[in-house]
Amino acid sequence: MQEESTEFSLDWRVALGLVITLVWIGTGLLYLLGEVGWINFVHLPTADIGSFLEGAFAPLAFLWLVIGHFMQQAEISANTRAIKLQEKSARRLELHSRQDSYFKLLNLVQEQLGGIASFHYMSVAGPTGTGEISGDEFTEQRALSSSGDHAWFVRKMIALVITHREEPELVQEILFGTEIRTRHSESYTNTFRKLLSQAEAVDTDDMLADALLNGSAHGLYYRIICYVRGDEGVEPFPGAIPISRQ
Repeated sequence: MQEESTEFSLDWRVALGLVITLVWIGTGLLYLLGEVGWINFVHLPTADIGSFLEGAFAPLAFLWLVIGHFMQQAEISANTRAIKLQEKSARRLELHSRQDSYFKLLNLVQEQLGGIASFHYMSVAGPTGTGEISGDEFTEQRALSSSGDHAWFVRKMIALVITHREEPELVQEILFGTEIRTRHSESYTNTFRKLLSQAEAVDTDDMLADALLNGSAHGLYYRIICYVRGDEGVEPFPGAIPISRQ
């Protein structure tokens, strides 16, 4: 078992005050014994003795008052630093808690985005669209998406747009060709924008927001929709060819 340190640490201000106090009292005693004499001193009137002691110890009282003031200031500064550290730690804990909440929310919202993309894809490639996918195939792929791959239909929608990227009118038809498709596109972008806002709020370095917007299929599909819709300053991917806007 490690022995606790019993070393006594004396503040330099207190040490200086003690030295000055001892020197002052010693000098006063030398003066009293050498110049006045102890017998003469003790026979002085009480008022004179009081005046002498008051004058002798007044500078010491002022000295210790100043020392106490500076020590109090040092203690206040130390307490202020401790409070700032506690506030900083509390902010880190709060941010960590918000990040945990965000990651729990992220999975739920990505599942929601995948669901929106699945119904959009069904509208485009299902029996009411091109007929490329049957109802049974859609059900199977929907089960695959729900089991964990929430970006399954998001990637399929991206593939549709990329495949027909040189056919602007068809891209418009895929994303905004009907009222239902327009509603799906608007619902997707609104939901993703809220998720992006949450990422920006919990990430001081914008790493989460950048990864969500530029490093995920959900972000790429969001940028594609915004680009085709005509939002300014949006390019879905480097070298994107011009696509007619609404």
